[in-house]
Parts: sequence; C-alpha cells; structure tokens
Amino acid sequence: MKKFLNKLLLVFVAGTVITSCKKITDDINVNPNQPAQVSTGYMFTSALQFLGGTTGDNATTNINSAAGELYSQYLAETFYTNESRFELAQYDYQTYYTGPLLDLKTVIETNTNPDTKDKITTTAFGSNASQIAAARILRAFIFLTITDRWGDIPYSQVLQGKTNFTPKFDAQKDIYTDLFKELTEAQAQFDGDLGNDILFDGDVTKWKHWANSLRAVMALRLSKVDPTTGSAEFKKAVADGLMTSNDESATYKYLAEQNNENPFYGNYRSRYDYAVSGIVVDNLSANNDPRLPIYARKTADSVYVGLPYGTEGDDLDGYSIGNRDLGQKKFNPGNISQISARYSNQNSPTVWTSYAQILFVQAEAAHLGWIPGGDGAATTFYTQGITASFAQNDITGGDVTTYLAKADVVFNPSTAVEQIITQKWIANYLGNGWESWAEYRRTGFPKLLDPVPTALNADKHIPRRQQYPQSEHDLNEANYNEVIARQGPDALSTHVWWDK
Repeated sequence: MKKFLNKLLLVFVAGTVITSCKKITDDINVNPNQPAQVSTGYMFTSALQFLGGTTGDNATTNINSAAGELYSQYLAETFYTNESRFELAQYDYQTYYTGPLLDLKTVIETNTNPDTKDKITTTAFGSNASQIAAARILRAFIFLTITDRWGDIPYSQVLQGKTNFTPKFDAQKDIYTDLFKELTEAQAQFDGDLGNDILFDGDVTKWKHWANSLRAVMALRLSKVDPTTGSAEFKKAVADGLMTSNDESATYKYLAEQNNENPFYGNYRSRYDYAVSGIVVDNLSANNDPRLPIYARKTADSVYVGLPYGTEGDDLDGYSIGNRDLGQKKFNPGNISQISARYSNQNSPTVWTSYAQILFVQAEAAHLGWIPGGDGAATTFYTQGITASFAQNDITGGDVTTYLAKADVVFNPSTAVEQIITQKWIANYLGNGWESWAEYRRTGFPKLLDPVPTALNADKHIPRRQQYPQSEHDLNEANYNEVIARQGPDALSTHVWWDK
C-alpha cells in the first residue's frame, strides 16, 4: 500500500511539474512589452517620425538630412568636411526598407486582412480605405526619394521576407511609372476620416493635394528624358487638384523635446558643424532679399557672411561660427553666419513639399507649354511662388512688392527656367535638400559651385547619384552586377535615368 501511494504521489508531482512547465513556457514566449495586435496608427506615426528623424541610423535618410542640404549647398561644413567634398560615396538605404517602408506595408496589410481590418486597434485610426491611401502616398514619397538618390533600386520584389532575400533592381523608368499609378489611385481611395496623423492632422484633402503635387513634381522630372509622358501626367495631376495654400504644405513639426527635435538644433547643442553657405548669403544679398535675416544670423560685426562652400583644412582656421547657450537662448556669434533661430530652434518645423514649390512647378510647366497660358501664366505662377515663400516666412506688404520689382527678379521668358529654379531653391532653404539636389541635376540651376575645387571625388563635380551600399555587392551580387551593367558604373558621376 505504501509503495502504491508513493507511485501515486510521483505521478501527481510529475503531472504538476509538466503543467507548471507548460505555463512557464507559455509565459516566457509572451513579450509583455509587445501588443498582441498591431496598432496601425502607431505604425504610421513611426514611419513619419523616421523621415523627420535626427540621430542614429536614419540621420542621413531623413528628409532634411544635412547631407541633402550640403549637396544643395545651403550649408557649408565648419570642421569635418567629408560630406561637402563628396568623400562619402556610399550611403545605406537599408533602413528605409526595414523602417518606414515595412511599417507602411504592415498598415496596408492590416487594413486589408479580413481578420484584422475590423479590430479596434485598426479602426481607431480611421477608415480602412483612408489609412491604406495615406500609407500608399507616404510609401510613394519614400520610394521617390530613394530612386532619385540612387537611380535603379530594389522595388517590386522588396519586403518579401525569407521568400526573397535578393530582390532585383527595378529600372527607374518603371519605378516612376508605378509611382504615378500608386499616387493616382491612392488620392482617389480616401473614403472617410484619418487619425493619428502628425503630418496633416487627419485632413484628407491635404493628403490628396500632396499626392497630386508629388505627381506634378515627378512629371517635370521627365522634362528632358520623356516630355510627352511628363506633360500628360502633369495635366492629370492638375486636374485632380494641387496644393492651394501654405496651409497645405507637407510640414513636419518637431517638438520642444530632445527625442523629436530639429536636427540642426541638436547639432548646435555642442558641435556647430554647419554654417550658412556663401552661396546662400551672396545670392540673397545681391537682391537685398528680406529672407536673408530669416535664414541666417548676423556675425559679431552685425553683417551676414556665409562660409565659402568646400573650405577645408588650414583655410578653415580663418573662420569662426561662434556658439550658443541653448539653455539661456543666447547667441555668441563668430565671423560667419549661423543658421537662424527660426530654422534651428528645437521645435522649428521643416517643409517636405511647399506650396511655393508647387507654384514654381506650375510656372515651369506653363513656360514649357504643358498647361495653358504660356509665359503669361508662367509669370503669374512665378510671382505667386515668391509671394508664397515670403508669406511662409511671415514677410508681407511692401517688402514683397519691392523685391518683385527688382530687375533680376522680374520674370524674363528668355531666362525663365533659371529664374524659376533659383527661386524654388531659395524657397526650399533647409527643407527637402534631396529635392533641390534633384532639380539641380535636372536643370543645372541654380548656379552652384560646380566643380568644387577641394572635392575628393574623381571629377570634383556635384554627384549625379549616390553609390549603392556595400551590402548589395556582398549579399545581392548577381542583381548588383546586372544593375550596374544596365545603369552604368556604381559611381557618383553616373547619371540616373531622367538626368540627361
């Protein structure tokens, strides 16, 4: 009997241990910090914040990255001069894919899947169709940024997980074709509200107008390589509705806290790597442009002095940018101009696509005959673009009238493209530097320092693209070899498809 009881007790204990182990194992496999359901609004916000990011892996992939502002010569480097002299050839685009593009894929799939589309963690952030539409627009904007920087890129086969670790490189022409389709379909897809939107505060009309405005920007990119398609796509974008005011500009709002602050504020906390470039100061000074004191701070001598672009080595010893006491909001100037407080405060916003930019886009389209009105309409759009840029910087009244009357500013059909692109470049100061760089490559304007005498790349010219990350050569070699055979050498001097 005693032996039987001992066996019974052993079975009971073993059963208890097995049950306990199962419970413990189940508990171990559950991450208490990871929600059981995807919250689509938070995924969407994560994608937006990546593009506005200031530090870490996405410091060179955010939209107003210093690298883009340097390529466009808005800024000049005061100490480490490798980016402004194009020593850095390879930039990594992988974090675009593993960050915002993956987040947006999840948003779209969660709003599409019958098992998740009606859950509160999805519907709390707007209708399924509207969330999908906004995610498609933001995804298109990201892919446009990537392809304009690198040219042919992985596109149609990406984000497939273990199904395909080595995606092919799609031709930029094909990517543009698909992006036109995506933006056109997405802007027509909205059917209700949109929540958790830190870009347009849930305003669906603004999302539609941004999508159509991006289509217009893309259409002009084709002005030399495929003007027939460019003109047709431009007309479609206008018909669907472009931005109508500064309130519709795609503006990323930084906060007065370190986790989401303007990147130039963060830089001025201790490093002071960037001064306003001499190109900017000289250009604005030539026409007594009232935006100069909005863009730059005065030196210790109470004047505006830009740092000559590409200055390096011992030549930098003659320049001092001064410093700031950020706690006391006190500026200590040197003999070159710092970025103004308006553009480098902790919560200074940055504009990814401005209403002024889209007016200048329409001015060029009218000049090219893509939309009605010819140079008469071009003059109107051009003047409105300058006025909108001034208003964006709180400049109105007589200053605007005086500036518009200056001989070098008055619209001249014989120099129309140079005037339009130069004014667009001025208006886009410390906004989307990648966009200004793309427009320089397409048109050759504004007149930047090119070649850069101190540059470290082979031909010393402003790069025409950026080189692929080393990981493509190491892990995707067959497709890498195929793309450089088609597009050209993986070099800074190789032109992308639309850059003719």
